[in-house]
Amino acid sequence: MEFRYIAGPSELFTIFFIMVGPLGHLAQFAKVTREMTQEQINTLAFKSLIIIVPVIVVLGLLGKELMLKWHIPPPVLGLTAGIIFALVAFKILLSSDAETETAGTHQAEVSPLTVALKMLINPHSVGALIVLLALSHDWDRTVLVLSLFVANLILDALALKYIRILMGRVGKVVMLILGSVLGVLQAALALTIIHASLMMIAQRG
Repeated sequence: MEFRYIAGPSELFTIFFIMVGPLGHLAQFAKVTREMTQEQINTLAFKSLIIIVPVIVVLGLLGKELMLKWHIPPPVLGLTAGIIFALVAFKILLSSDAETETAGTHQAEVSPLTVALKMLINPHSVGALIVLLALSHDWDRTVLVLSLFVANLILDALALKYIRILMGRVGKVVMLILGSVLGVLQAALALTIIHASLMMIAQRG
């Protein structure tokens, strides 16, 4: 199996779930929706999803084409992906509850565009998507990577819609445990990718 497929569908989903899924957004979602009615929350979730899906598809495909034009060797792309995954995983594992409670966005600033571009995605998740797309050498793999990323954006929208249930006492405990377990899995996968990439670079040298 070639290195670019070292992460199968389940591993890719786990990576995206940690990097762009709802685990890292719950506190922000709770803050920005505190004064909203459920109908307003539903509308915000739907509109944010409609905005971000085409944006991320275009960004991902354009980024892939740019990376390919630079002729960066696949092992180097793999090493880049592994480092990004590791940094995100260790950040989750080493962070405290106090650190995850970010300032958030004031109620007056909340809009579907704000939620879509400032909460649902971030630089490291977009960067990871572009690298994984650049490592996809066939259309089926490209569609798989994009589909799994979009699937996690859909989970984000659902988490926003049901934020008051998820931020209940039981929901917070479950999410904390799930985040820790998945963080360990991602860290292990990231180190595996880094090791494989370094081995391939050494063989080429």
